[in-house]
Amino acid sequence: MLLSRRNLLRNLGAGAMFGAAAPALRAFPLPPSMEEALWGNSASAAQPASGGVGAAEPVLLYRNENPYGPSEKVVAAMRESAAGGNRYPRTEYDTLVDKLAARHKVKREQIVLGCGSGEILCMAAMAFLKPGKKLVEAAPTFPALGKLAQTAGVEVADVPLNKRYEHDLPAMLSKVERSSATSTSSSGTGLVYIVNPNNPTGTITPRKDIEAFISKLPGGVTVLIDEAYHHFATPGADYESFLDRPIGDPRVIVARTFSKIYGLAGMRIGYAVASPEHAKRLAAGFPGWSVSVVSARAASAALDDVEYVRIGVKRNTDDRQEFMNQANARMLRCIDSQTNFVMMNPQRPPDEVIVHLKQHNILIGPKYPALDKYIRISLGKPEEMKIFWQAWDLMPSTGKMAM
Repeated sequence: MLLSRRNLLRNLGAGAMFGAAAPALRAFPLPPSMEEALWGNSASAAQPASGGVGAAEPVLLYRNENPYGPSEKVVAAMRESAAGGNRYPRTEYDTLVDKLAARHKVKREQIVLGCGSGEILCMAAMAFLKPGKKLVEAAPTFPALGKLAQTAGVEVADVPLNKRYEHDLPAMLSKVERSSATSTSSSGTGLVYIVNPNNPTGTITPRKDIEAFISKLPGGVTVLIDEAYHHFATPGADYESFLDRPIGDPRVIVARTFSKIYGLAGMRIGYAVASPEHAKRLAAGFPGWSVSVVSARAASAALDDVEYVRIGVKRNTDDRQEFMNQANARMLRCIDSQTNFVMMNPQRPPDEVIVHLKQHNILIGPKYPALDKYIRISLGKPEEMKIFWQAWDLMPSTGKMAM
C-alpha cells in the first residue's frame, strides 16, 4: 500500500492531520495512543476533576506550552489581522517566508510552512516513508511521527536512549539499512528522526556526534532534525542548531515551530528548512494554504519581536532552576533539562501521582513506557508551580522506589 496522502489520512481516521485540522480531529474518535501522540497526553486527562488546592481553573502542565503566551506586539497583530478574516491570504505567506529565509540565510524555496510542526512531520512521512522504507527514531521521543508511520504500515525501529538520555547514535546507525540497487521494492531506511533537545527527556545530543552520525549514513537516507525546543537549550560546545550552523548536507531537514518560545501553540504554525529538492518533496500533495492569515501575521510579528524571545529564554531558565530547587528540596531526581519541561522520578508509582494531581485540577504529561518510573511536568508560571508543589506535598509519604 503506497503512503499516499489520501491513504494516510484515511488510516488515521481523520479528515486532516495535526493542527491543520484540529477541529476535524476532535470530531473523529481516535484511539488513545493516537490521541496521546497528537495532543501530548492521554484522552483520559482531558477532563480534570473539580476542586484542588486553590486552582479554580485547571493548571495545564502537560503539553509543553509557553504559559506566558505571545508578546503584546503579536497579540496586537492577531487582533488587527482577525478583522480581515473574510479575505483569503494574499501577501502574508510570502512575507513570512521571506523573513524566515533572511533569518536562516537560505533561499526562499528552501522554506516550507506548515500548520504546526505536526504538519511538517506529516509531510515528511508522506515524502520519505512507505512500506519497505522504514523510520529510525529514538525511544522515547516525540511519538507522533512514529505513530503516524505505524498506522500507515511502515516499519519503525525504536532505539532506546543511552545512559545519558541522549540519542544512541551508534545503535541507530546499526538499524539503518541501505536501499538495494537490485531490489524492486526499494526497501531500506527512508527517514531518520532526531529530536534535539529531545521530548520527553529534555536532553540534548551533542552536535559533533550528530554530525559524525550523518556522515556515516548511506546516501538517500533523509534526516529530520526536530528543533522545537531549540531556544531553550544553552548554546555551547554540545549544542548548536543545524540552522544556525548548517552542515551543507542536502539530506538534512530541520523542523521548527512557533508553538514554544513564541507562545503560539494555538495558532498552529511551524516550518521546515530543507534543500530546494527536499522542500519540493515535502510540499508535494499538500495544499499550501493550511496556515491561516492570522497565524502567518502572528508568526511574522513574533520574528520581529527579538526582545520578547530574549526575555522568554531568561524567564524559562529561571523557572526551570526554581523547579529543580523545589525538587531537590524534596529529594526528587530529575533528568537535566534543556527545555521548558522536566522529566522527574517521583519516587512512587507515576500513575498514583498523575491521578493525585488530577484530583487537584493539575494535569501533567503522560507516562512513557520506555521511562516508566518518570513523569513529565511542563513548566508553568510561578503561581501555577506553587499550586503544583502544594498539591504534591499533600500526597502521603511513601518509601522510595528503586531507581
